[in-house]
Amino acid sequence: MTTERTPRRRRRDPLAEALSIGRAHPTAQYRVDLRTGEWWWSDEMYLLHGLAPGSVAPTAALLASHKHPDDRDAVLREIAMLRTTGRPFSCSHRIVDARGRTRTVTVTGQGRRDASGAVVEVVGLVVDSTAAHEDALRREVTRQVAVGLADRAVVDQAKGVLMATHGLDSDGALDLLVVHASESSRRLPDVARELLDALSVAGGLGEDAKDRADACLAALEPGSVSRVGGAQLFRRKGAAAG
Repeated sequence: MTTERTPRRRRRDPLAEALSIGRAHPTAQYRVDLRTGEWWWSDEMYLLHGLAPGSVAPTAALLASHKHPDDRDAVLREIAMLRTTGRPFSCSHRIVDARGRTRTVTVTGQGRRDASGAVVEVVGLVVDSTAAHEDALRREVTRQVAVGLADRAVVDQAKGVLMATHGLDSDGALDLLVVHASESSRRLPDVARELLDALSVAGGLGEDAKDRADACLAALEPGSVSRVGGAQLFRRKGAAAG
């Protein structure tokens, strides 16, 4: 008679649980004995640095050599403080692997003490957050592009209103908006939105639309974004005509 064995569940590291680390974030482990200076790296740690597992003996110098030059000093200060205090730490920085590829990683660590209370060992995780970092960067770029397109659209709408109400061409309408943006220290898209909102509340375009548009622009109060020099850069002959 055969009996089925229940598969053993792999024990998860509590720190990994706390960080919600999943398959999308490759995780490496390290350990250093402060009494002997001996390091231990998991296979993932080697691979993260572009090295074959066990191909070299891990050392503090090897670790430091793979830190991105712009991040190296800050990370080494964190490690030095950990060796002294033993307090848990976490920081994100860049590394450059053996193939010259730059990765973004999040390093966590904590000290372990002996019976006398001295910090004798440091253990921790290194999470490859490159993919998450790149995803966040792409989302931010997409957001900025979307904001830029929205800003452009609202400026174009405001230009159209001024062209219709003031008899200006496209350049003249833009210059009129820029002059008021500069004088009120506001962003051009914000001035355009206020103009469109004011006309919308008042019932849109009509016989008195020109007067209402002029009143809205004249009533603009200084904002928090300076546009010093904007009027001079964009002013053209006839910009304030009408």
